[in-house]
Amino acid sequence: MKSLHRRSNGARARHRPSERAQLRIDALAAGGAGVGRLAGEVVFVPGTAPGDLVEVELDRSARPARGRLLGVVEPSADRVAPPCRFADACGGCDWMHVRIEAQQAAHEQIVRQAIARATSLTEADLPPIRVHPAPLPLGYRSRARLFARAERGEVRVGYRAPRTHAVAAVDRCVVLVDAIAPLAGELPGVLHGAVGEGDVLISLGASSRPVVEVLWRGQLPPAVWQRLDERTARGEWAGARVTLDGAREAASFGDPRPAILGADGLPLFLAPGGFGQPSEEGAAVLARRAAELAHLDSTRPPHVLELFAGSGTLSVLLARGALRPSPAAEPGGAAASGPPGPASFTAVELSPGAVACLRQNLAARGLAGKAIEADADQYPIPARTDVVVLDPPRSGAPGAARAIAASSARVVVYVSCDPATLARDLGGILRGGFEITDIEAVELFPQTSHIESIVRLSRARRSAR
Repeated sequence: MKSLHRRSNGARARHRPSERAQLRIDALAAGGAGVGRLAGEVVFVPGTAPGDLVEVELDRSARPARGRLLGVVEPSADRVAPPCRFADACGGCDWMHVRIEAQQAAHEQIVRQAIARATSLTEADLPPIRVHPAPLPLGYRSRARLFARAERGEVRVGYRAPRTHAVAAVDRCVVLVDAIAPLAGELPGVLHGAVGEGDVLISLGASSRPVVEVLWRGQLPPAVWQRLDERTARGEWAGARVTLDGAREAASFGDPRPAILGADGLPLFLAPGGFGQPSEEGAAVLARRAAELAHLDSTRPPHVLELFAGSGTLSVLLARGALRPSPAAEPGGAAASGPPGPASFTAVELSPGAVACLRQNLAARGLAGKAIEADADQYPIPARTDVVVLDPPRSGAPGAARAIAASSARVVVYVSCDPATLARDLGGILRGGFEITDIEAVELFPQTSHIESIVRLSRARRSAR
């Protein structure tokens, strides 16, 4: 039997009488765990693959029941050897032990089931889900959040270990692009002498050089500041920024803004420390498809409203005009030509730094549009709005969903990183007389249980007011 034993956490687990059992894993669930049944009872078992026969230690106090994986009795055809030596200790890639095709199938099923459960629709009522595979299963991420902690005079850098706050130290991450992959091994030296702990955001910046954002809870000696300055001065890094806990302002070196190649082929700057998609190629696919799905057959240019616009990853295409749909286009292909531009384009974003980058990204392209600093979940939708595009955070957009349902918008494109909150909000939008016409899944996070989805809704009938 192959042992995948993990030490249990907490005194309660150590003193509770153990109950061992074997069960077959039937599927993968949102959140990453495998799902099996024992005498009809659902059991979630992290670290498993569909088809595995596993031995587990049961925890029936949880709902649903949880199983701590003790070993794989019979591995399934969908189980593979993780290509990373840190896979067991690190909590970053929870599906690295699952065949990539099985990951995609699980993502598709998770999205479909979530929407069906939260709406009055059955899975048969939903359109087929179009899946956009990741161009690369490894070496795809152009940004990541690391965790650092000073321990006994040394700084450990890596990811948080599964279900704990411990540091799983790594010296190189195989899912990161080559330009930033070595940083995990370099940062302990850069932060040597620090006291405390913090988060370190690494990404690509100008000229595809690294940028580093340090959010530190503790003290940083002068030598750390000097090392950050030297790396940017020598051009090894495009920039760095440090925010100490309690400080009013961040300290910057060079240009700390992350930068990607936009879906239109031009550089696109993101707010330091702000939101950005994990991969440049995936962000381009997402932006093109969102713009194509936002197309509205009309004799006049549409009024387009984008909510949760961030730094403008989607905006740079939406402001040009929703692209004509091209269902047969291959992901990564050239964007279809569209109308000269919308009648109006308004983008709403709460973060001041992101709004500043959004305005700069639009201006650099000579694109017209209004960027408004406001809470997108509470923003009133103008009466003339034809198309609403929204890309909310993981918590979703319940306020925006209610506003959309009560609006006169004809097309909605909802981009989501969380199937559960997506499904909840779709239930609210559907009450406004919309129907779901398209569902797409973009593999932005291969090797993980996370999935990015795009749903297009069209108003089927005028709702009662």
